[in-house]
Amino acid sequence: MPDVLTTESEREQLRAQFAATGRNHPYLAFTVNSICDRDCVFCKPRCVEDYGPKDQPLQVTDYRAIAREAGLWGVRKAHLSGGEPTLRTDILGIIAALREGLGADAKIGITTHGNLRRSLSVERLHEAGLTYINVSIHSLEPERSADIMGGGDPARALSTVRTALALGLQVKVNCVLQRSYLDDAFAVLELARDLPISVRLIELQNIGPATLLFPQEFISEAEVTQRLADLYADAGDVSRAALGVRSPGRYVQPAGWAGNFAFISNSSCATCSDANRIKVTPTGVARPCILHNRDLELRDYLDGRGLHAAFTHLFTAILERDGNPAWRGYHYVDYDLRWDRIDRPKGVPVLPLTPVNTPEARCGVTAEHGNGGGACSRR
Repeated sequence: MPDVLTTESEREQLRAQFAATGRNHPYLAFTVNSICDRDCVFCKPRCVEDYGPKDQPLQVTDYRAIAREAGLWGVRKAHLSGGEPTLRTDILGIIAALREGLGADAKIGITTHGNLRRSLSVERLHEAGLTYINVSIHSLEPERSADIMGGGDPARALSTVRTALALGLQVKVNCVLQRSYLDDAFAVLELARDLPISVRLIELQNIGPATLLFPQEFISEAEVTQRLADLYADAGDVSRAALGVRSPGRYVQPAGWAGNFAFISNSSCATCSDANRIKVTPTGVARPCILHNRDLELRDYLDGRGLHAAFTHLFTAILERDGNPAWRGYHYVDYDLRWDRIDRPKGVPVLPLTPVNTPEARCGVTAEHGNGGGACSRR
């Protein structure tokens, strides 16, 4: 067992090194399951087997232990996604455990389709410790929404949004852009005219089941921005710090709107800029970087004081991103944690690296990587 003073000294030294970089402090991004009661065309979770007893998904006690150690490192944010995370029967316990471990001032969020099961409510999630919620809405028309998501009711999702706002939660609405449903995305965007929410227009990514749609359905941020020129004409920038978001998109608020919007463009303008997520899969594999393979089985460190060693590794791995040729540059795709069972070779990069030397290339597109021919419109 390590000496307490040595442990605290190592932790503070790494925290100081991280602060000196000027980058955002890391946060925990948990994927808690892989199943979903929807079947979005770009996601197809019903094609992915869920994690069963053999795979030993993390339990509430595990989340509490990880959060307690993370809290000692100054981590004050955790985000839950899936699959559909609210399908876990212990989701309230997970939220409460994370809030307890990270502290009363922590930000605890979740991404959901907003059609909560009957025994769950936004009120109960809030009481457990939830402070913000991201709701996925891809169309406001029931039939077209069902075509995209394989079921569900956008009216119920909107009810979740309104209830969350009434409770004082911060709300974001996620909408994946598809060429055939662009008008639907614009209708979702209009929600921010009257509601104090952040609508995030997300580029389709060329990964997983979406590879079948990508050639026909991908539409870039740059092309969509041209269609929204009138909104940008009188829009003001919104500070990401004020919104509590860490994504690199530019958030803007058109004149007279209650809310704002941004693009998440991981296909035409993907960057490593200030990436600070420590991703954790349902079975407890921690990924401090999707390009450098420094994966760590957290379950092996849950006993005794082993988590200190685990977080020392994670923080060191994030600091060592400076040696990654793609750092602050362009990378091909994000890595979806739902594909946890795909073999990921130990100790080697698993995605192609594209070193970048020019500002144009950072927002450019390479035919070699086939990301749809769009270019980002970063200002």
